[in-house]
Amino acid sequence: MTDAAGVAPSLVEATELERFATAVMEAVGLPAADARTVAWALVTANLEGIDTHGVSRLALYARRVRAGLAAARPRLRWRRPAPAVALLDADNALGPVAAVAAMDEAVRLARSQGSGMVAVAHTNHAAALSAYVERAAEADCLALMVCNTPPAMPPWGGRRAFLGTNPLAFAAPGAAPGEPPVVVDMATTVVARGNIIMAAREGRSIPEGWAVDAEGRPTTDAQAALAGAVLPMAGPKGYALALMIEILSAIVPGSSWGPHVRSPYEDWTGPTDAGLWCLALSLPALMPQEIYRQRLGSLLEALRQEPAAPGEEIRLPGERRAAMRRQRLVQGIPLDPATRAELAALSTELGIRPLVWRAP
Repeated sequence: MTDAAGVAPSLVEATELERFATAVMEAVGLPAADARTVAWALVTANLEGIDTHGVSRLALYARRVRAGLAAARPRLRWRRPAPAVALLDADNALGPVAAVAAMDEAVRLARSQGSGMVAVAHTNHAAALSAYVERAAEADCLALMVCNTPPAMPPWGGRRAFLGTNPLAFAAPGAAPGEPPVVVDMATTVVARGNIIMAAREGRSIPEGWAVDAEGRPTTDAQAALAGAVLPMAGPKGYALALMIEILSAIVPGSSWGPHVRSPYEDWTGPTDAGLWCLALSLPALMPQEIYRQRLGSLLEALRQEPAAPGEEIRLPGERRAAMRRQRLVQGIPLDPATRAELAALSTELGIRPLVWRAP
């Protein structure tokens, strides 16, 4: 479909995109509630400007389920070895299904015990982790979530991918009612591998310093970078953080680690078998809400009042995401041509009503 000038529309309402993603997941066998969970996670990433982790992953999720490499109807199995601790065998559930279950349980434990820790084994790509820690912040909890991913980063001093990009996300409730939470969400590599995947899809080069090729040489070629490795952020510090996350999200719950985690894009011989780990702390158990808001408000206001460098501005973690969400809820979510083509193909393949695009 094109407009009067022959230009294909590229904006879609969030509710329409969520409707479509839910229909796709139901068409490949997910129960309605799980389908909505996956759609929510992907569209939330798009709303917050994290397009590399949004519906650009929808076709991959659907095809992994159809190939039997991710479970449409997993049997989540819980163990609770201590009052504030839970372990979840996700039975190869899609990542958003496992991540929501884990964070919701961590919040439940935090409300009853003050804190809650959940480690998850045997799951898949979970979209952007920020969605889950924000969910906990809405429930008056401080929250931290980490996960391991397929090999992408060499150990410091190495040249071959061994550890994943191993992201971490943290959220703290805002300093006043209606204020967005403080949100940190980042890979332990210089850049999330999704940015390189997106560049390769669109035929773009990548900046220097992001990656090395298969021989360990610096490269700006996205395809060569995908065959090589993404560099750790802050050199050995990023590598050390990635190893810490590997221990929490793979060794503790019992998922695959390092090079044993399969790439969902490149390895169709078996499940990805990644892991997750999360922690929630109940604010009401720590201090009265008014004291928290006063303390945090003072800190954030002091940061905003700091003199900015020439040509720069001081922003708080999470502010850009919140602004992008507000903008995209009003203007619509833009989708790149490659993603639009994939979603159109999914619609035909699964017999789903196509996306209704926003009028230009």
